[in-house]
Amino acid sequence: MTPDKFPVTKIPQSQLASLVHQFDTSMLRARAATRHVYKKGLDQLLDFAKSSTFGFIPNDFAKFRLWLFDQKKLSRNTVNVYLTASRRFCEYLMELGILKKNPAWSVHGSAQEFKTLKVKLTEVSAAISSIDRNTVLGKRDFAFLSTILESGVAISELINANIGDLRKHGKYARLYVRKEGKRGEQDIISLPSSVTEAMYDYLDSRGVVESGEPLFSTVRAGKGSKVRLSFRGVRASMRRHLNFGDDRKITIDSLRTYCAVRLMSRGKSSDEVRSIMRFKSNMPFRKIMYNMPQSNIPRSNK
Repeated sequence: MTPDKFPVTKIPQSQLASLVHQFDTSMLRARAATRHVYKKGLDQLLDFAKSSTFGFIPNDFAKFRLWLFDQKKLSRNTVNVYLTASRRFCEYLMELGILKKNPAWSVHGSAQEFKTLKVKLTEVSAAISSIDRNTVLGKRDFAFLSTILESGVAISELINANIGDLRKHGKYARLYVRKEGKRGEQDIISLPSSVTEAMYDYLDSRGVVESGEPLFSTVRAGKGSKVRLSFRGVRASMRRHLNFGDDRKITIDSLRTYCAVRLMSRGKSSDEVRSIMRFKSNMPFRKIMYNMPQSNIPRSNK
């Protein structure tokens, strides 16, 4: 960003502390854990702003990021979370009219290498990419597994979705899935172009279909049917394409976690991933962090 797009905004320390307190108060509906970690992150921002010529420009947040690594010796995931808190705080300052643009958005988190159980994300991605898509079965399995890996859709959501729940918008598509336990309410999941292409390639292979038919169906005699794909069918698909041996199995419950791993490896914080994937608990992230190879992660990307 050029300087004219981000003019220096000086905020006295006492006023900045007051604004942080106001921001925390504005998050009364947020989870207690979220408020706690945001408070810790913004306390660090206040500490950093004391000893620098902080003017709410992108370069200040880039320096703040390095300061968290080099001076505070924080982990990458913690730094990513604190950067998320900084972005949200700047959004709040924009709502108050104090800032015109969000200077923290241009400062990205740091990528991390994760593994879930004993199989690496790169291995899962390669296995899905290598699926033979010359048959209806191959097209279906590729579309199904790619959607989970790239978009974080729950397996039950894909199984229960109908063709009419998929709506195309140019190169992209949106999938409208029913909220569990909430009658009539839906979540809208954006599908990237690669997944959209795979999805429609599979649907085209089925021939003429109706909106009320299952989005993913069983394959019989090489052709798609009107029978909805079951969990048993998904397990069979995983055995065909994600078979890494008895001691490196990927269960149907852990498959979706790889999307979270992919997002976090690109610098997303656990809080951002939880929002994108609509996780209701911290358990997937506990699994990720427990299996994370900490010794292979450097402190910063200089």
